[in-house]
Amino acid sequence: MLLYLLNNLSLLSIRPSLDAYVFSPQFDGTVSAPFVVSPKHQGYTGLLHGGMTSTLLDAAMTHCLFSQGIQALTAELTVRFMEPIRLGQTLMVCAKMLGQRRGIYQLEAWLMAGQQKVARASAKFIAPSPGSLAHGN
Repeated sequence: MLLYLLNNLSLLSIRPSLDAYVFSPQFDGTVSAPFVVSPKHQGYTGLLHGGMTSTLLDAAMTHCLFSQGIQALTAELTVRFMEPIRLGQTLMVCAKMLGQRRGIYQLEAWLMAGQQKVARASAKFIAPSPGSLAHGN
């Protein structure tokens, strides 16, 4: 059972679908991207998996930092699931930075389905030590 879950929920299977979406910076400092919920993102029958919801929110906040030339790592993430998200829904994934103090960045993100907020998150990101973000290690 555990192996089945790991194979089906691995970030390797999720990541290509995230990379296909481009987060666009907005004039107010937010970033946003559309996301269509497909069957490969399903948890319970017909619903978006909660881990995927969390991943989308975290990715939006990371891209918000990237849009400002900042590389940082998620240190704390709090997610609030407000409404079930159904397969086939088109979501808008949004994030903005709230502030920064002593190398800790505070951000918030939200998922919109039309005019309805269906999930939100707040997070703290930390600046990594030099060289710790090297790829391929």
